[in-house]
Amino acid sequence: MLQVFLDATGVNKSIVMPPITWLSILRVVGIHEEPMTHKFSLMLLLGLLIGSPHLAGCAEIKASYPVQDTGLHAERSSELVWLDNHRLRFHGNRAAELEADDVHKVPRFIGAGYYIWDTDANQIVTDPSLEGAMRLCVQGDYMTFLRKSPTDEKKWFVVTRDKGQETVTPLFNAEWFNRFSCRYYEQKPEWAISDHETLPLMDGHGFLDWTSGEEQQPRQNRPISLYRSSNTEGVKLPIRMRQVWRNLVKYAPFRNAYFFHPIAYIDPQTGQEHGVGPWPKGKPVPMWWLAPDGKVTTEEIPYMSFMRGGSRGFSPTREGIFIYSHKTDGLGKPGDAGGYLAQNGSITKVITGYLENITLSPDGCQVGFIYDPYDTVYGKDRLNRITVKTINLCQEVHHAR
Repeated sequence: MLQVFLDATGVNKSIVMPPITWLSILRVVGIHEEPMTHKFSLMLLLGLLIGSPHLAGCAEIKASYPVQDTGLHAERSSELVWLDNHRLRFHGNRAAELEADDVHKVPRFIGAGYYIWDTDANQIVTDPSLEGAMRLCVQGDYMTFLRKSPTDEKKWFVVTRDKGQETVTPLFNAEWFNRFSCRYYEQKPEWAISDHETLPLMDGHGFLDWTSGEEQQPRQNRPISLYRSSNTEGVKLPIRMRQVWRNLVKYAPFRNAYFFHPIAYIDPQTGQEHGVGPWPKGKPVPMWWLAPDGKVTTEEIPYMSFMRGGSRGFSPTREGIFIYSHKTDGLGKPGDAGGYLAQNGSITKVITGYLENITLSPDGCQVGFIYDPYDTVYGKDRLNRITVKTINLCQEVHHAR
């Protein structure tokens, strides 16, 4: 029987498994065809079956997920944007070269440019119409990006593509931008309030405000407020201002809700705040979902040891919460660094390595990222293995353990 699967590094592996029979199990524990000659082994086998019921039925099944690799080098600062559920746009290089294994040398990039990767067909093409596009934003059939004026370096244009129609307008104010709807405004929007830290939501959903308005006690960690409009009274959410950063709030189209994760721990009983950094040992991590009607749902994921060091991040997927960790064991030793999936009260590591620029497909299935194996000192043997990859969390590949 041929078992084909992907291991945690995304490498294809195939192993030939002999058919599992009672005779093969007996041989494993030292029992051969001679009847009644190994009573102790029989007792051992019985104990194994009682203590591990899954052995009496079928082999233990462990789920892994398909990983795809562009094979193209990408710098860690490269922006990854999903154009739809299967096409990923990124800036990459056909190859990168170093004259010597010296981290201080600047690599020479070959074939640098913007690429579009069709993950379904596993084909990579270039799109000249997106060459030089900055701050590319896609929401459904609506796309916007910035392009510099060919005649005036200080002037920028907003290119809007809506259902096949393209328009080009001057950029009035780069701050008048809604990163969820991808919309730019030509007039000051209602959420652009002076001295307030606001975050506009999808059209019709209102905006969030991290500023209490009670400046006599500005140091108090007050709740974030949701406003339907600037003329309505805000609704206080069960999420604190210093608990979540604005730039980390994510919109999940597949759920039509906003996802929040904490950057600092607040004791739910005493209200005591912990600083940004290591998560307190043994404490579950709360996650919040904000629906368009203002309802907030809280879920928790269990504490893991990698949360005590290195940076980490959380992203919502259709199958659970995807977590990345940068907790390595030192230079060239990935350690706990990698990607994890939290679902049904447990956390499973799905890939080992150093992941950056995490981005989710609109349907919540595919996770795109820049992948560094981090298994050797940075240099020639590792540079070209820093590539753009995806992992599909909606497709489990099962193999016998």
